[in-house]
Amino acid sequence: MRLPDRLGRRPGRAFHSAVATSFAVEFAAVEQILLPQLIASGATNLLLLTDARMASLALSDGSILPTALGREYALHSPPAADGIFHPKIILQIGRENARAFVSSANLTAAGLAGNAEIAIEIECKDEEGPERTMVRSIWRYLEALVPPHGSPARDALRWARERAAWLDGPPGPALHQLEDGSAIAFLHAPGQAGIGDQFVSFVGGEKVQSLMIISPYWDDDLAALANLSHRLAPDRIILPIDSSGHAFPVDAPFAGKPRIVALGWPTRRFTHAKIFLATTARHDHLLFGSANCTTAALGAPGAVGANAEACIYRRLPRGTAREILELDRWLDGEPISLSDLPPRTLSAPIPLKAIAARHPGTFDLDDGMLIWCPAGPDFDRGDIELLDNKADLLLALPVTSFAQSGDMRTALLDPGLHHSLCFARYTAGDFHSTITHVTHRNLLRGRRREIATGAVARALAPFIQGSDFDLWMHQAFETLARADFEHATCSAPLAAARGPSGKRDSATEAGVSLSYETFMQARSGGGRAGFAAANSLAGTHSDVVRDFLNLLSGQNPLRHEDHDSAFDEPDDERDNVDPEEEDGGVPERPPPPGEAPIDPAPVDARLYERHVLAYAEGLEAGEELLGPGDVLRLRFWILLLLYKARCPEMPHGLDGSEAMLSWPRFVVRILVGFFCGRRPAITRLMMARDYAGMPIDFMECWITILWSFDAIETLLAGQPKARAFLKYIPELRRRLIALLGLSPNELGGDVAVQIRRGLDRSIGQRLGLVHERCEPPADVAGCAGAVMTG
Repeated sequence: MRLPDRLGRRPGRAFHSAVATSFAVEFAAVEQILLPQLIASGATNLLLLTDARMASLALSDGSILPTALGREYALHSPPAADGIFHPKIILQIGRENARAFVSSANLTAAGLAGNAEIAIEIECKDEEGPERTMVRSIWRYLEALVPPHGSPARDALRWARERAAWLDGPPGPALHQLEDGSAIAFLHAPGQAGIGDQFVSFVGGEKVQSLMIISPYWDDDLAALANLSHRLAPDRIILPIDSSGHAFPVDAPFAGKPRIVALGWPTRRFTHAKIFLATTARHDHLLFGSANCTTAALGAPGAVGANAEACIYRRLPRGTAREILELDRWLDGEPISLSDLPPRTLSAPIPLKAIAARHPGTFDLDDGMLIWCPAGPDFDRGDIELLDNKADLLLALPVTSFAQSGDMRTALLDPGLHHSLCFARYTAGDFHSTITHVTHRNLLRGRRREIATGAVARALAPFIQGSDFDLWMHQAFETLARADFEHATCSAPLAAARGPSGKRDSATEAGVSLSYETFMQARSGGGRAGFAAANSLAGTHSDVVRDFLNLLSGQNPLRHEDHDSAFDEPDDERDNVDPEEEDGGVPERPPPPGEAPIDPAPVDARLYERHVLAYAEGLEAGEELLGPGDVLRLRFWILLLLYKARCPEMPHGLDGSEAMLSWPRFVVRILVGFFCGRRPAITRLMMARDYAGMPIDFMECWITILWSFDAIETLLAGQPKARAFLKYIPELRRRLIALLGLSPNELGGDVAVQIRRGLDRSIGQRLGLVHERCEPPADVAGCAGAVMTG
């Protein structure tokens, strides 16, 4: 089969994640052949695991440089120890299903579309069975390759696991019996036993009549072949060898014992497949995958090999493998004398040690901070050169300008460099490291989004396609919020509170969070000027709601090209309808534009009052922990009230006076519910403890609230009846600022100014406000200063 052709299929529900491993990598092949197929299957969370030295070589050998690396997919290189990182696995993961390919194919043009390779496809659903157990074994192997502390690779694996809870489970038996009487096992290295030892144990005490091996590479002394021969004691050994070009060591002492036959493929493609077939009277014992017939791959008796490898073992009825793989040409082929074989053709050795010595380490861009983990301790002078997508120099940063904390070094980058920065290298005198990619962690988080169906797709649609904002949309928001909670494998409150940003350790990986107050007290320096951390909603359906609110708030417009593929048409998904959508308990959506009544009815303030009171009273009576989704919900309601306020565009909107059914009263009622009382809701707000700054979605909510105070004071100024009501606004503002704990830098920084300017030109113009200033009022900054110094 052609591997890429199999990857793009969707067996039922789409996959959301994909992990691929390889020794050699060509980024042009990855981005032009592999990624389009994985994306077509629905995956937006993409991770590559490759040998560090081969990835470094691919970026430095003059090949086409990647354009999506570190932005649309993450790359991680596990330590290779004394060997090489050599497994070839592609695992596609969905909410209720998965598909795994274990093969001999590298992620190169030849591996994906040129060589003669061998692969097996294992597909499973979230149902008990050997296929699911096999996929779980493959998942556990891949997960063990990535350290538990925070990294882009760990982010990707955690996001996938949270949306495929069934991946976690007790390990099954090493050998899985199938319904047809055959058996299957996933063999890997590193592991508790070598792949060769496991293969021999599965053959057991059966008498081996023939042992056939196809391998493009061999030990110089044929040690692995000799070990298998000694332990399996086959009557004959058959080695198909390409007589036109091979790497078989004809001068090795053991070379004369096997029966050599012509490989004789009906194609001139290079044979890169690795196949071991031990035939007994009853069974075909088949081993195939990434392992060559070398000691480094198979190991020695009682010892694990030096390489990381992945193979599949199949026990089949005798003759089955011969028929499926069409092995007759070799099993019955005419022998070739060793003297008739030409001298072996050896490829130039890859200078792995030399490449490793020039590797500069890893670079991540996270929340505006460049995070460098050097490859060794000797990078203490010289410069870090920041490069664009053509590897041209953008800026040289002295190594001494990086702050050091343990093995990690950090430097704050000018935002103007973020978009152009693609690669980095280390230079010192005449030494130049290889270039390496820079991972944009915020971009990767923003890309991850599971394709929605059914009720979730219907709930997403108005936020993706709509330009209006109405009360009925709160039900769609609640549908998305529930779906996001259900996605997590941990408890809903902690799942909502877990943040995807910043450095982590194993405790944070397990979901440890801090209360908002504790988080703010633990921050160093009270926040940098104009700085905001990553979007804590990234990778959730609720992030689409945030984009919609930003559009209405004059911030960045919706990325329609990203969202259009984020949901499938829900018309055929009636089985997924949320019961609340059909019980008449929420307002119906008004007619689309152009079909509205000639005389639109005024906004039903009583209906808004019921919903506002229900939300505020729920905040006051609630005891559960809150997370980022609850901050978004707070912003949703505040912006909805501002948007529905009476204005020239909406003459029948909510009253703008101090009356009980006015939008200013509704706004204050909600804020009292969130920030006031004996135990305000904000005291139950949980955050990941490792954010480097206030998450940007939190800042959007806090500044929107403070802006709403300004709007209320401006609109009600000069109204005698409003004087008593207006007296409460400054005190409420001071209480909020004290509870929020924002520093003057944050209240008056670039992020806050941007948010205010957006609100001025959107909601402000809609309400007829004249907001010349973009800085917070003096009493806001003064309150913040008093809070911080008091």
